[in-house]
Amino acid sequence: MVALLSTGAQEATAAPPRGGCTVTTPTADGQGERATVPGEQVEATLTADQMAVARTVVAVGKGLGVTRRGTAIALATAMQESTLDPNAVSGRSLGLFQQQGELYAGVNRTDPADTARAFYEQLLTRVPDYDDPAVAPAEAAQTVQASGAGASWYARWDRWATALAAQLYDGVPAQGATDGAGGIACTPGGGSGPIRVLVGGTTITLPPEAGILGTLTMPHEQATTVVAAALSYLGTRYSWGGGNSGGPTIGIRDGGVADAHGDYATVGFDCSGLMVYAFAQAGITLPRVSQDQQRFGRSLPWKQAQPGDLLFWGRPATHVALYLGALQGVHYMVEAPRSGDVVKAGLVRTRAGFDSTVVRAW
Repeated sequence: MVALLSTGAQEATAAPPRGGCTVTTPTADGQGERATVPGEQVEATLTADQMAVARTVVAVGKGLGVTRRGTAIALATAMQESTLDPNAVSGRSLGLFQQQGELYAGVNRTDPADTARAFYEQLLTRVPDYDDPAVAPAEAAQTVQASGAGASWYARWDRWATALAAQLYDGVPAQGATDGAGGIACTPGGGSGPIRVLVGGTTITLPPEAGILGTLTMPHEQATTVVAAALSYLGTRYSWGGGNSGGPTIGIRDGGVADAHGDYATVGFDCSGLMVYAFAQAGITLPRVSQDQQRFGRSLPWKQAQPGDLLFWGRPATHVALYLGALQGVHYMVEAPRSGDVVKAGLVRTRAGFDSTVVRAW
């Protein structure tokens, strides 16, 4: 679902869906007057699925050294071509950017990261001066796409994509209303990754991707938001150094195991990056690495653990996970385990270095 608005239309008053966001474009004076731009400009409310795709598109660009303006060009292109649907099909064209032909023969066009990487490679090759203000973003998009419809179709998303990129490139979308400067207003709950998480009050139904059947009751709304956010990225690849408050990011080199798995070219989370993201959705800023997270908040004995608490292995910590709670006396957690693996839910491992204290961030 995507709700479109022209900038001349009445603003939508309904809140975006759970985990979704409404993106508004800048106004001329910040007081509600629309800026005058060539052609009609449109806006859109995105679902959680579309926001997850948008985060990936921006993360890939940033990892390749593409500027914020370049990621805005990519977002505008993908929005026009597919409404940020990685499975969109039109004839022989497929994916976010509707790529086709021999040029993209080796690209997994339904993988947002792979197809975004292919788009940026063409942008850097065909429009090396894309960051020059004299180069219209829509013209840059047209040069890459060679669309029969022309640049005007991309131009209508210029300001919208610029506002979205401004938030996702360096930060996390705010929850609540935006002002005349444009930006993003998001609704918490249900996570914001590609996995749908059913939330009702402080109750979370574990999604099929968790591999665990059951319903968990959280101690309060903040814990609900944190746990749902982490679960919404089940199946996302582990990436050493990956993840921030805005979602998954390109990993970094470690000179060892992570490099062997290609983490430096993978969009994903490492263990502490997943925690940073999940807690940011509830307005809590965690330190970036697990050793510092271990010293954050209140330390409590493991026997007093509640859903949403942080679990650690080692002191100082070498790994961190998020406690989900217990089902029929069995304790579960969600984690980004190691290079070559994915974000997953499973049993709490209380041996092999498990720290008998937990950290509560609220």
